[in-house]
Amino acid sequence: MNKKNIIITLCFIIGLSSLKSQSKYWVKFKNKNGTPYSVSTPTAFLTPKSVLRRTTYNIPVDQTDLPVTPAYLSQVDNVSGVTVLYASKWINGVVIATTNTTALSTINSFSFVLSSSPVNRFKVNIPKNEVPEFNSQNKTASPEGFNYGGSFWQNKQLGVDCIHSAGFRGQGMTIAVLDDGFNNVNVNPVFDSLRNRGGILGTRDFVVSGNNVYNEDSHGALVLSCMAAIKPNVILGSAPRADYWLLRTEDIGSETPSEEYNWIRAAEFADSVGADVLTTSLGYYTFDNPAQNHTLSDLNGKTVHMSIASTMAVRKGMFVLNAAGNAGGASPSTIGIPADADSICTVGAIDSTYNLANFSSVGPTADGRIKPDLMARGSRSWVSFPNGTCGQSNGTSFSTPILAGAVACFWQAHKTWNSMKILDTLRKTANNAGSPNNQYGWGVPNMCSIPTAIKNASALKYNFTISPNPFTSIVQISTSASLAELKINIYNNLGEKVKIFIFESGKTNMDIDLSDLANGIYFVKINGNSAFEVKKLIKQ
Repeated sequence: MNKKNIIITLCFIIGLSSLKSQSKYWVKFKNKNGTPYSVSTPTAFLTPKSVLRRTTYNIPVDQTDLPVTPAYLSQVDNVSGVTVLYASKWINGVVIATTNTTALSTINSFSFVLSSSPVNRFKVNIPKNEVPEFNSQNKTASPEGFNYGGSFWQNKQLGVDCIHSAGFRGQGMTIAVLDDGFNNVNVNPVFDSLRNRGGILGTRDFVVSGNNVYNEDSHGALVLSCMAAIKPNVILGSAPRADYWLLRTEDIGSETPSEEYNWIRAAEFADSVGADVLTTSLGYYTFDNPAQNHTLSDLNGKTVHMSIASTMAVRKGMFVLNAAGNAGGASPSTIGIPADADSICTVGAIDSTYNLANFSSVGPTADGRIKPDLMARGSRSWVSFPNGTCGQSNGTSFSTPILAGAVACFWQAHKTWNSMKILDTLRKTANNAGSPNNQYGWGVPNMCSIPTAIKNASALKYNFTISPNPFTSIVQISTSASLAELKINIYNNLGEKVKIFIFESGKTNMDIDLSDLANGIYFVKINGNSAFEVKKLIKQ
């Protein structure tokens, strides 16, 4: 070894030693005073797609959307021996690393600091894979001709084959997958279609800096295959035409105490880029140091930051799914973090005959809420491995994405409904809706079955068109003859309402003058008594 290599090696060893000796803390801020950002200019920190979600579902941009005050970050980072690792805008604080034993005292003395506490690492339970030979005698195709291969029954149980045949396969929906790595997704042939059509919108590694998630662990790749894989007569995912963000949050082989906060950052990122569905097959309960384990009383959705952030993600309009966990039969056999979060869909596992998988974690939450919410196939689920072969594997890790893809297709078919109505409707279609409990929740939903009460009150689709688009001055809005007066609202890309028009009852066409608007992106929202629709409009 030459002298240069010796120096590099020594520096690397010293660096590792320094990292291991650092302590990590969560520092909570009191407010966002002095921020240069404003809720009136959301495109400074949210993409137009994220703003559109808020506009569509009447979700206001508020203080929680604003980035953490930069001056606060600078002051904390300037404390001797302190490094700010990352910030969370939803929880309003930062994770720091320090070797300085007096640094916390200095930080806690700042007027804008509310509190500080240690950050701890949790371990994730990922079940071992089973890879039996594929039984070619199993039914592999739906009556409509989709070649599901070994994934037929896990899709059939949810009515995915039915909703696929109706034309809803995830087109236009964006799913964010938060996991521990996506090994070989960039080369695995089952993802050829996904890659070739540009269905991977992007990747981010929140464990280390950078965007390369393809050389890490394979768990996320298996999860993704449940939704996005396409190989005729072998495997077809539950949302094969959806778009995906692949976000690495879990360091499976590291002792770095940051996974929960990695997840929070990734969830905030998913919101900012306009993801519709957020799915996670990770769960946390025990620490490396048993003295720092979570307790059952923590599982109330309001104590642990990751659970609080999960609920916040729903409040921002996303549909959030999280695995219930694989602690069934253990002590305790409870769900983990953030499966306790309010408003998210916690997913348990069943087998091919709808029986509860013996490893599937159960509720309730500490405050008495029923968990899991819904169930899907998690026993001997059909997945694709990084080498391109397909076989079976066990875990709520797989029931969760199978359901996530199904939800994306269902929401695509009912896009005027917000995420909470989607969850409520799916609960009402599920096979245990009459007597929900802490083993099955509301049960297994059916993507092609809508309760009569909801169907009768469901949103009418106006199917309006706008032309020309792009436009320069006048646009014509056309729709089927309406039985009631409609309101037309025009929003700019900041989510601000800039124009209001009335579409009279019985009309089919209307010309509106938008010549006074500046060039740019706008959103047209038509409201009626029972529905609304939103479309993008471009002035040039």
